Formats: sequence, C-alpha cells, structure tokens
Amino acid sequence: MLKKILGSFAAVLCCVSFLYASKTYVLDTPTTGILSYGSYSADFRFFSYGNVISEINFGVFKPLDLGVSWELDKFIGDENIKAVVPALHVKLRLYGGSMTLPGFALGYDGQGTFISGDYDGGYVQRCKGLYFVTGREFFIEGLMFNLGINVNDFSKPKIYWFSNATVPLYKEFVSFMLEYDNVNYFPDARLNSGLRFSVTEYLDIDCIVRDCWGKKDAGRVPNERVIRISYLGKF
Repeated sequence: MLKKILGSFAAVLCCVSFLYASKTYVLDTPTTGILSYGSYSADFRFFSYGNVISEINFGVFKPLDLGVSWELDKFIGDENIKAVVPALHVKLRLYGGSMTLPGFALGYDGQGTFISGDYDGGYVQRCKGLYFVTGREFFIEGLMFNLGINVNDFSKPKIYWFSNATVPLYKEFVSFMLEYDNVNYFPDARLNSGLRFSVTEYLDIDCIVRDCWGKKDAGRVPNERVIRISYLGKF
C-alpha cells in the first residue's frame, strides 16, 4: 500500500512539472506559453474596492488560445455593481522555442482594470491590446524570462514594452514573479511582484503587489494587494 501511495505521489509530481511549465501570464503581462490542446483555465482576480475579474481561456488548437474575461467593480461590498462588455483574449504561439532560440507569441488582450467611462474601452488602466512577446528558460529549470511590446490605443498609437520573470523558489510549488509594465511612458509604468503557490497540480494561488512604490495619482493604486486564484482543467 505504501509503495502504491509513493508511486502515485511521484506520478503527480511528474504531472506538476509538465503542467506548470507553460504558464500563459506572470502578473499583468503575458508569456509565450499557451494552454495545451483540449485544456482550459479559469482565473478569478480579487483587487481594490471589492472588484473582481473572472476569466476563462481554452486551448482550442495546438498553437492557439481563445478566452473571455469580465470585470465587475464593487462586486464585494454593499455598493452598486458596475460592469462593462466582456473582453476578448487571443494568443497565437508562432514558435515554441528550442535549446538555442526563444519562443515567440502574438496576441490580443482586451481586459483593462478599474471600470470608468472616461476612457475609450471603459477602463482607467488600459488593456494590453495587441502584443508580441518572446521568452525562454535560462540557467536553471523553471527560471523564465519574457520581453514584449504592445499597443493599446489604435487611434493614437503608442508602443510600450514590458518584461517579466518567474523564479522558482521551492521546486514547482512556490515561485517568485516580477515584471515591469507599461515602459516607455513613465506615468503609466508599473513594477509588480508576487508569489505563486501551486497548491495542487490544477490549482494556483497568487499573492500580488501591483505598482510597487508607485506615486498616488489619478488612475493609479500604489502598492495594491491582489489575490488571484487559477484553476487548470482538461476536457
């Protein structure tokens, strides 16, 4: 009986290594990873003012993910809930990478943060929009770096760039995440950090601090504490 239990545990660890190797995002910025064919992910993000963003993505083809997300402002609490039209997500992995070359992905993310009628698209903090990202694993297993560019306003195009990293702290179960987002336009630039706890092979809990050491200003929430719960499944 003990041998069977240990064997099952070892099998689970192997599955964990595989599943956690292709995360599709770090904090606010994407990676080159996509969901495996026939799988799906469901994410719930809880942040300032009782707001919640729910998101579901599907691995519809081997190189392509499709998904949708929806923000509900003031969902937690006793104030009136505010919502906008759900946002679309698309990611196409152009190249998976090799021992010498990084991977490449092209995508669109329409989900902004903090609903407001003052901006086109209905968000105080704009969506990622159209993006291109490249990245690969460096030095040790699980140490991932990504670098990308994005455009989120097509009426007045402005190119931003972002970078992110995931650093394993304890095998596949605890990782440190760091990213620098909205670079090229300092008033919107954000340094974000967090810890990812992989509770099971299907369930992650992220503890995030957005806009670290940021300056309090319109449209910014410095040192914002965020909790995100992610579930990975298969059809």
